[in-house]
Order: sequence, then C-alpha cells, then structure tokens
Amino acid sequence: MEQRIAQIWQEVLGIEQVGIYDNFFDLGGDSLIATQLASRLQVNFPMELPLRELLLQALTVAKQAEMIEAFMIEKIAELSEEEAEAFLNTIQG
Repeated sequence: MEQRIAQIWQEVLGIEQVGIYDNFFDLGGDSLIATQLASRLQVNFPMELPLRELLLQALTVAKQAEMIEAFMIEKIAELSEEEAEAFLNTIQG
C-alpha cells in the first residue's frame, strides 16, 4: 500500500522518488496538489475516505497508508464474506 501511495505522490508532485516519511508540503505540495492527490487516492481506494483528515493530518505516505488500512479494516468488518472479497478485488484492481 505504501508503494502505491508513494507512486501517486510521485505522479502528482512530479518528482522521481518519494520516501514513506517525506512530508507532503516539504516536497512542494500545496492545496491544489492536495486536491489532485485526494482525487487519485479516491480512485485507487474506492471507499469513503475522510479526505480532509487524510490530507491535513497524514502528511507522509506511511501515515496515509496506516489511515487507509484502518478504514479498509473497518469497512471489511461491515461486509459479508462475498462483499469483502469483491471489495478487496476492486482495491487490488
């Protein structure tokens, strides 16, 4: 998950290498880029993500991965086995 998020960061920030502990704003991120990042995260992780919280409080790839994973676990717990499998298939794309 961290690799996938780092790849998204690299694309929206236009840089070649992003470390999992690099700070979004230190890498040149701003509110416009954060909007693009939010859009890409939503596409790659199609579930209700608290994007404001994710973008304002999770300023590293590692922290975003941790938060997304926690939301995925919560969502999966609410689903039947078949629904959970289908959900995971959409995430793994």
